[in-house]
Amino acid sequence: MARELPDGSTVGVDTSDTQIRDGKLYALDHDGMLRVKQVHRLPGGGLRLVSFNDEYPDEEYTVDQVAEAIRVIGRVFWSAAFW
Repeated sequence: MARELPDGSTVGVDTSDTQIRDGKLYALDHDGMLRVKQVHRLPGGGLRLVSFNDEYPDEEYTVDQVAEAIRVIGRVFWSAAFW
């Protein structure tokens, strides 16, 4: 997420906004890992997680994988980098 969120950035998360809107940034609890990713819905209830860092390819998860391991914490509405 380096272009959008440099390492060490602070983010504001709206925890009441957990309904996925394609292309928005979300804070996620992914099997115990805190992640911030651009999220897209897939047909059948799956998700595609996108990183703006070209080092990391897009990740796709089925509806079953999402139900088992991914919880949307909320939509990222603000970020700031402090150097």
